Amino acid sequence: MHNPALLRSICRFCALCILCCISASETLGQKVQRPFDSLYVVDYSHILTTRAYFSTKDNAFALRSTSSRDLVYKPNNQLNWGLGASYRALTLNIGIRIPVINDNNDVYGKTRFLDAQAHAFTKRTATTLFLQIFRGYHLRSHTREEVNWPALAERAYRPDVYQFNIGFSSLRITNNDRFSYRAAFNQDAWQKRSQGSWLVGGYASYFTVRGDSSLVPSALSDQFALDVSLRRGNFFDAGPMGGYVFTAVHKQNWFATLSGVAGAGVAMQGMTYPDEARESEQFRLAGGPGYRLQLRAGVGYNSARTYVGMSFTQERVGHLLSDQQRFTWNVSNLRFNIVRRFNVRVGFMDRGIRWARKKLPKQLENALPPEPTEEVVPQQGP
Repeated sequence: MHNPALLRSICRFCALCILCCISASETLGQKVQRPFDSLYVVDYSHILTTRAYFSTKDNAFALRSTSSRDLVYKPNNQLNWGLGASYRALTLNIGIRIPVINDNNDVYGKTRFLDAQAHAFTKRTATTLFLQIFRGYHLRSHTREEVNWPALAERAYRPDVYQFNIGFSSLRITNNDRFSYRAAFNQDAWQKRSQGSWLVGGYASYFTVRGDSSLVPSALSDQFALDVSLRRGNFFDAGPMGGYVFTAVHKQNWFATLSGVAGAGVAMQGMTYPDEARESEQFRLAGGPGYRLQLRAGVGYNSARTYVGMSFTQERVGHLLSDQQRFTWNVSNLRFNIVRRFNVRVGFMDRGIRWARKKLPKQLENALPPEPTEEVVPQQGP
């Protein structure tokens, strides 16, 4: 990052936001956590849930134009397949790149990346954390002829563009006795009847992008204001958010879930611009409003033993710069899951959770599902 002092301030502030969210969650969760209303939700978190899946993750950022199309950068996305399992409060998924299908570097250019997303869905909360590092982007919005770039790939491609982002969002589920987020997105519960819930929470994220030269091609410089003609940008944002989620269920098994959340807060912006007249660079540190939109959707078949369905998650963040210019970025994940539940208990994990409950009873009250009052096992059949 260009300014080490700014980076240290951002890290301290992000840590403070995370601690505040944890403290708030513990305060709201002082009463004993009750199990789900079994007429609406069956909880299978105490037995083994296994899954096979196909997924693709996306990452993009856009700079607003004053007189033409916005400039949209995207990496060369990959299609992956993998295996995973959920047990109690823990989920592990391991995915790998599918060969042949992803061999398109001659079209979109080569992207090197690290992409990690984690979702912690408890009975009362839905938390998302993400970390992404990408190098090598192509233009989705303009052709190579329009920007007059060298023929490194069929699309307009810049191997020097680098992007890093890290962040989280956390939501409290108000109707948590009759509605389960995990049923649609973690597949270790079964929503048997239609139900919805209001969502309240907060978010924080840090995003940086840079290139060897301005992100706006020189051939398009007259179509973009100075505020978005940056070579390097550092953005931090945090604020409250709220929304609603609803799951429609048909004949207990067929479901469709839609969740929409919006938030607004304060954004810190550190931007470096090339100064061709002085053959140097300018650095500007400013503050301004920012917003976040979160969309989650799922559709498929869910029963006592089997889940087959698709899910989509997206986090979109926008920063309003001076002169009413806008810089936006988003991360998303599309996944197809085939899930099977087994009446299997994992002894060493059960013992570890019982030990943790004794040591940190208040801290783990919300993080872990309640112990089942009776043995709930998948029924015979599908």
